[in-house]
Formats: sequence, C-alpha cells, structure tokens
Amino acid sequence: MANSKVVPKSYRLLNAVPTVETARSLVYNIVRSDAFYPSNSFNAAERRRYLTLAIADCNQLVQDMQCLLDMGVVEGMPSAPDGEPQGPAARFYRLMMLIDEELKLLKGARKKVRILGQQTLDDRIAAATAELERLEAKKAEDMQLATQDEVSAPSVRLSGRAEQLELL
Repeated sequence: MANSKVVPKSYRLLNAVPTVETARSLVYNIVRSDAFYPSNSFNAAERRRYLTLAIADCNQLVQDMQCLLDMGVVEGMPSAPDGEPQGPAARFYRLMMLIDEELKLLKGARKKVRILGQQTLDDRIAAATAELERLEAKKAEDMQLATQDEVSAPSVRLSGRAEQLELL
C-alpha cells in the first residue's frame, strides 16, 4: 500500500492508515490471547475474547481490501485466463488469501480453547464462588459510585447581595 503504483497517494490517508491500524490491532489481540493460559474459566474466557477480537480484525481487513478493489483504486483487477488477478491487484489477492488462512486458524484456535489442568469438582466450585464474589463486589462498587454521583450535585453559590444580608 505504500507504493504509488498500488494505491495512489490521494487514497492512502483515507484507506491505508485505518487498514494498517487494524492490522496492528490484529497482532495485539493475538498476542493478548496468548497471554492468558486457560488454567481456569476466567483465563479461558479472556483468551476466547481476544481471539474473537482478532477474528473481527481479520474480517475488517478483508472489508478494507474489498473496498479498495471496488473503488477501482487498485489497477489490474481484470483476471488472467487462469483466474488470478494481474499487476498490483495480485498483491491484494495474495493478502486476502493470507487473511482468509489466518481466519481459519483463529477460528480453530478459538474453538479449541478449553480449561487445561486437572480441576476437581471442589476446585471448580471454589473458583466459581470466588468469581461470583468478585462480580458482586464490583457491582456494589459501581452502585456506590452511581449514588455518589447523584448525591454530589454542584453547590449553589450565594449571590453577593445574599451574603451582605447575612452579614447585617
């Protein structure tokens, strides 16, 4: 996308910058998902969450590439006799094939996320109870903050004349 022959300069800021940011987000989400070893239900859910975000980023990349092709920004879209695009569009075609392969890998990885390790029934109950207590504490904290916001209305300042009357 950095080459003028692939995408003209007038389209780079509008299309290339968000596409590159989406690609960075894809990498970040994959790295974040690997940071959570699925030893308990929370970590497994977080891993699934970040893999889902990475899948969404892949879908967004495909949409960005299709948008550029549909706008006619990329030259060489007419297909050769073998069905492969020629010229700069061949780069986009290869990228879309790589993204499609990445989508398949991410969906397979998300599907295989399971809690690893041997947990007894008592361990699972204790983990669920701890998670419930954490969520209830967070809910209570959120409710307390909401009530504090309602109570702490801005104070009304007395006008100078009312202050003078009080002094007399």
